[in-house]
Amino acid sequence: MRKRALTLILSAALALSASACGTPAGGTSSVSSLQEEAPPSEPTEAEVLAAYERAAEVYDWFDLCSLPTAGEPVSEDGKPYDPKQGGLSYRPVAHDGLSTYADLDVCVRSCFTQELADKLMGGGTGYRDIDGRLYSADAARGSNLYLLSKAVRAEQTDPDRWAVTVTFYIDSSEWERPYATVGYSQKTLDYIKTPDGWRFSTFCPSDALDETAETVFRFSYDPDDFTEEAQDMENWSALKLACWLLHADGAFSEGASDHFALRLLNDPDEWFSALSVFPDSPWEHRDSVIANSAWAAYGWLSAEEQVRLEALLNAYQPKNNAETALLNATKVAWLQVNQLNRDDVNAAFCLVANEQCLVVGKKSGAYPWLYKDFPEKPTSVGTGDNGEKVYAFSYGGVDVKYDSYSDEGGETSFVSRVETTSPTVKTWWGVSVGDKENDILAAYPEAAYTDRIRAEDGDGAWVWPGDGDLLGSHITFYMKNGTISEILMENLLD
Repeated sequence: MRKRALTLILSAALALSASACGTPAGGTSSVSSLQEEAPPSEPTEAEVLAAYERAAEVYDWFDLCSLPTAGEPVSEDGKPYDPKQGGLSYRPVAHDGLSTYADLDVCVRSCFTQELADKLMGGGTGYRDIDGRLYSADAARGSNLYLLSKAVRAEQTDPDRWAVTVTFYIDSSEWERPYATVGYSQKTLDYIKTPDGWRFSTFCPSDALDETAETVFRFSYDPDDFTEEAQDMENWSALKLACWLLHADGAFSEGASDHFALRLLNDPDEWFSALSVFPDSPWEHRDSVIANSAWAAYGWLSAEEQVRLEALLNAYQPKNNAETALLNATKVAWLQVNQLNRDDVNAAFCLVANEQCLVVGKKSGAYPWLYKDFPEKPTSVGTGDNGEKVYAFSYGGVDVKYDSYSDEGGETSFVSRVETTSPTVKTWWGVSVGDKENDILAAYPEAAYTDRIRAEDGDGAWVWPGDGDLLGSHITFYMKNGTISEILMENLLD
């Protein structure tokens, strides 16, 4: 049977679904409704993933945190709890649809095979039937400090089995610096067809990451440790290099970036396979790490190696959705790095539209330069002071104006102005129309405010660089009612 896959991101590792066995809309009892809504004999990917969410909540009642309770504590015999007598105290479970121990048993068996359900409902669960009502001994354990979040993927491997792979992402973030623990571990769960319907025969709690996995790495970014850390980088796996780059900057990233680009060039199958966990990951700098290989290749590899890389990106056949996402992101990065660096332009003066970088400054060759999907012919808008031809066109929400002239080097163009009022267009540092003053200053802290603008342009404007000299390239963020209404990039004289 053809394999099918779907990925579902669960943004918080311990976030529980709305209700595994709670009362659904319409008011029917939760237990019966869960049975009625069980996946059919041939479930879809979405139904398998929904079944995982329900089962994960139920499983965590036995491993991570017991069901919520309310009311006065009692002993196991139902009498008021006396701390002096010792033993566990129990309170009535306060969860819609789970009034009795039998309700809990039915709920568990609707998610798991008989063998697994027997283990969960066996002794020591902390749940008791007291006077015909479900009681619980309150219990909870702390979740793993390294757990960032998880992603779940379901793949049908044969007619009677789905493999549900849970990826647990690990990151120690700032609290461990200058050290870092980063990576991931995985659990593959079996969702099988039984006489009672589809059930999980294996399962794990929602924070079941494995810190000892080969895909978990511990790094030191202490300068005193750097030589020892980096001495064997050429032998690191692509995944280890990628995880290092998640928190590396400055000198810490240079050598790793070179090796990372070469690993893509020389062993693309390993590179794409190893980084397949990145597109769905919650790591803050995942996108820049994926793009890192393209930037490093442009900056450090030879012209011959760059030609090989471009051919590789055009020829590589991704094996799954994750590899497709990686390939597309790397192609975009390679396109952008060529657009930004071909004429030694400054990326700070770039508007990103449809993943292309529209930059002010000099352009070699004829329109449309390196860009894709530009209008076939720009509009002629006259001539400049020195006889140069002036053209204009619009692309992806950006209006562009440029001059074209011929010299001893051939035809040359100079983009003097790009502007946008579209919120889908961003500056290289992520600022867009609709953002606030704080967003501007977070990306451009040296920007200066001025109210010396035309009334029709807005209430005022932030200008970067804010040195008062508008010659050369600069950005103007026009403001109306506290938000950016237009972004203008110009080069008045170069």
